[in-house]
Amino acid sequence: MFAVVKPILYENASPEAKSAYESQYLAYGTVTNLKRTLLHHLPSYRVYEEWNGLREALLGFISRRAFAVFAYAISQEGGSLLGTTYYRKAFADRGENPDELILDDEEQALELYGRQLARNPNEVPNALFGHLGQYYSPEQIVALTAFAGQMIATNVFGGALRVELDEYLLHFTN
Repeated sequence: MFAVVKPILYENASPEAKSAYESQYLAYGTVTNLKRTLLHHLPSYRVYEEWNGLREALLGFISRRAFAVFAYAISQEGGSLLGTTYYRKAFADRGENPDELILDDEEQALELYGRQLARNPNEVPNALFGHLGQYYSPEQIVALTAFAGQMIATNVFGGALRVELDEYLLHFTN
């Protein structure tokens, strides 16, 4: 499958898109195919960049591993090749096999919540909210849910436009 919209090439980008491209590169050392596709429309790019702010907010109260468990569950359940592969790499980089993760109780709650939100957010069981409430305040549950919505949106964007995997992710598909 080929990308519906090819990632923007730096040399063909508008001055504003070039500036955003350069900022992305300086901040992260790369500009992914997803980001380069979003750079075709700067307002969309800016909205999707809020993912980073939500991630930082979550990392204020959950571990990096718990964050990866949550995002991986959302991506897997949503059928996102790009998101799933990204988090498979994240676990592999930690020396873990993403197919054999051992989760503690908090991570299990996050995994279940992420999967349920990706599958059907209208049917989150009260028991699952109770489980989450053992670890998180109402404010934190709002932040988790907002991030999940952004992650789902990112997965939808990447899937709908068939954004191709970046070269560094190719080894991590299952």
